[in-house]
Amino acid sequence: MSDIDYEELSSDLDNYVVLDVRNRDEVKKTGRIPGSHCIPISELDDALDMDDDSFQEKYGFPKPTTDQTIVPHCQMGGRARRAGDALTAKGFQTRVYGGSFKDWTIKGGQVEACEPFEGSS
Repeated sequence: MSDIDYEELSSDLDNYVVLDVRNRDEVKKTGRIPGSHCIPISELDDALDMDDDSFQEKYGFPKPTTDQTIVPHCQMGGRARRAGDALTAKGFQTRVYGGSFKDWTIKGGQVEACEPFEGSS
């Protein structure tokens, strides 16, 4: 597992599966990195153990595969690092965005408003 910084992530965003591991209410309030997907850190282990169809139904996007590079982020980096450890332990290629959403916004990264979450309660 290695880190990724704003410049590298923002210049090649489409080649990563960006996972926002903040709580859904945080994401709804502040927005998200364009194209990112919310899986709260509290759900991550269970989500990774789901079959592909159940995952798609709950989270609204295809379950990542181990040949894709996943970039977890949170608000400031702590949860992203824990998510990176969990993803790596399950065999995923992982690059942690340690600066996370705070760094993204400080550096002028675009932010998308959030649509209602698929399968969220």
